[in-house]
Amino acid sequence: MLKPEASTSIEPRYRLAFTGHHSRYIDVELSLPAAAEGYRLSLPAWIPGSYLVRDFARHLVGKRATGAAGEPVAITPVDQQTWDVAGNDHDITVHYRVYCADFSVRSAHADSSHVFFNGTSVFLRVHGAEHARHEVTLAGEGLPSDWRVATTLPDIAIDERGFGEYAAPDYEALIDHPVEIADFVERRFTAGGVLHRMVFTNALPETDFDRIAADVARICETEIELFDGAPFDEYLFLVALDENGFGGLEHRDSTALIFPRSHLPSVTAAGVSKEYQRFLSLCAHEYFHNWNVKRIRPAAFAGLPLDRPAHTRLLWVFEGFTSYFDDWLVRHAGLIDESQYLGALEETVNRAMRGKGWSRQTLEESSFYAWTRFYQQDANAVNAIVSYYTRGAIVALMLDLMLRERGASLMDVMRRLWDEHGEEPLPEGERVEGLIEAAMGEPMSEFFDRALRSTETLDVAGLLARFGVSMLPRAEQGGPDAGVRIDPRDDRAARVMLVFEDRPAAAAGLAVDDRIIAIDGFAVGGANWAERIARHRAGDRLTLHAFRQGRLLEFTLTLAPECLNQHRLERSTGDAQTESRRAQWLAVADEARG
Repeated sequence: MLKPEASTSIEPRYRLAFTGHHSRYIDVELSLPAAAEGYRLSLPAWIPGSYLVRDFARHLVGKRATGAAGEPVAITPVDQQTWDVAGNDHDITVHYRVYCADFSVRSAHADSSHVFFNGTSVFLRVHGAEHARHEVTLAGEGLPSDWRVATTLPDIAIDERGFGEYAAPDYEALIDHPVEIADFVERRFTAGGVLHRMVFTNALPETDFDRIAADVARICETEIELFDGAPFDEYLFLVALDENGFGGLEHRDSTALIFPRSHLPSVTAAGVSKEYQRFLSLCAHEYFHNWNVKRIRPAAFAGLPLDRPAHTRLLWVFEGFTSYFDDWLVRHAGLIDESQYLGALEETVNRAMRGKGWSRQTLEESSFYAWTRFYQQDANAVNAIVSYYTRGAIVALMLDLMLRERGASLMDVMRRLWDEHGEEPLPEGERVEGLIEAAMGEPMSEFFDRALRSTETLDVAGLLARFGVSMLPRAEQGGPDAGVRIDPRDDRAARVMLVFEDRPAAAAGLAVDDRIIAIDGFAVGGANWAERIARHRAGDRLTLHAFRQGRLLEFTLTLAPECLNQHRLERSTGDAQTESRRAQWLAVADEARG
């Protein structure tokens, strides 16, 4: 196989053709120079930013290799994602197709409306040549004449539509530039002296693209200013729109987003709706990752460990802190008011505290086991795990408020992390805790042990109260508690989506995916389940009939008093010091500077 010392003379060249996009195929040719010892090739098993082994190689179809005269060259599988190519005295071309049917930000999708791909789905890794220059040709033949290319992959020679030759300095850079090819809408703006582009695919024509770009520009300016400069020369938002999708994935100078097209503001819309606020927070979240995880990153992610899970106990920092800052940044940019921010924070708190997972898994465990638990949730996840996104955001909130009481902030810690670990990977252990202690000016071991390494309850309410915010208990749904979440979309049956442990549905023996068809002999569906339950009192015994795996079963459900497992955040009046704390915490950037 190719030896590491030969890597400087090897420059892998890829040619991507899209004539099969209607059938969801991308055709790839990988050209390699003659090598008597042959090559080892592989495809990453996961994509940075999404901590699940996704086995992208299963989408490769028809792999074959040929020599200069078209003669076959042997390819031998090593494992599910790795192959050895036999040595040859002539140049070698590896041919394969990639089936692209995952409409997500993580892999690749192609159809009659667009082509999108991440490099981890299409570019085979040439072992031993990872640090060499990689060239890519994007061929426009067979695509509609109005389709263009959007990517931050450095170009060498491209036409006005963006088709042609590109290059990356190494394999890690190659797979970190997603590509969108479509008839998209584009807007441009400058933030921090850097050109930013927003590309919208499959958007409603009445969408107010100018307003969106202006609002996102304010978020970008705010973040760049907080970190005292942008770490890239250009930036690209790839926004794919559909009916219900939601998600984002960070890259070093771009991000791929999916969002419901009807939730973006139209040219006649006024104010910031709850749905549009969610989009702005998504943009703020992925943009913040430019610093926090793409450059300040755990040592476990260094060195392209893409063939296996890379475990870290620090996702509470990289995703939890980012999840706290995303809504705060939308407020800090002046795009929402205090009540809108508190509404978003309320949702974060409630998502974290909904089930029993908070008392079953520590935050460090949540980070470490993300690969098999958070990203592979089963029907019992609500009772067994806690999210490092939401609980991590709550810990970040508490740290920020405690620091602000002492004249500092969590953003000060982020800037220190950026200064010290923007280039050097962050080691496992207590480095982050030490930086926070230094900013706090006092020992924090007791707090960290409780917040990160135990399942003890955290006094979020007491801390918020010192900033003039009341955290008031409330029920998730009005009326007596059935201890179950029902899919509201089915009128014919009430399908069980979640069963909360130690609550009435669990005691009755109900299970996820049971389809309840009657309460006390009268038909019920998902649309009127809550209404029917609300007609009863705590202590009432209901006879339920439900189908499970095609068999009709009967259950007795005894309703309990309403379950106060949720909270409402409200601004409260306080003394001058309390009012000053809240004002400083939730100040708009211009006010904070003043």
